[in-house]
Amino acid sequence: MAQGSQKQPRGIMISHRHKCIFIHIPKCAGTSIEEALGHLDGHTGRGGQDHRSIRHLQPLQTNRFSLSNDNIYEIAKRLKRQYFKSELNHRNKYTVTDTQYDSYFKFTFIRNPWARAFSWYKAVMRDEITKKGLRITGNPSLEEALKTHAGKGLLKPQPYWIKDFTGTIHLDYIGRFETLEDDFEEVRKKANLPEIKLPHRLKGLGGEYRKHYTETAKKIIAKIYEEEIALFKYTF
Repeated sequence: MAQGSQKQPRGIMISHRHKCIFIHIPKCAGTSIEEALGHLDGHTGRGGQDHRSIRHLQPLQTNRFSLSNDNIYEIAKRLKRQYFKSELNHRNKYTVTDTQYDSYFKFTFIRNPWARAFSWYKAVMRDEITKKGLRITGNPSLEEALKTHAGKGLLKPQPYWIKDFTGTIHLDYIGRFETLEDDFEEVRKKANLPEIKLPHRLKGLGGEYRKHYTETAKKIIAKIYEEEIALFKYTF
């Protein structure tokens, strides 16, 4: 395993100073958390966020995973990203040793899948570069967008980001977007972080997403994200 870089600014996605790892599930306030922890310090523009799954950091020990097609794919992605892909934010290549992985405080934040998908949809619809990359033309409805993109890319189910090579979730803390400030304060205390406040620009904490869903769109989310709905006890 590559050694973790020791020359890092205060509190980043992988913080050796505070001995913690934050797994950033897209559209779960991760950008605000990364900003608060300093991961975006000195970075402007696109490509600043770190969206690696836990399997991109977990030690590659044969007794810790099965050679499923999904795991093999993740290992290939991990090696490509680490050794062949350039990053606009150099911090997105930071890694940890096996010992650091086992001992560091690991946490994430999750979100109601219906709200998360709607947040993704709003962000995509106002970003022409992202729309082009996803081959989205015009202004499709939420239902139309979900028929093509639910469960894919940054909308992969939340367990994908936090399950290890054994298919198990081994994190020290899972916070919820819906109780973000209280849960982040809990993380701060457990990880022994300094006094940190999340950016005040956070929006979308309420239930406005519900009025935008058709019955078909609701069922798309219910089917594709069935596992996390049951696991984290979410309802529409």
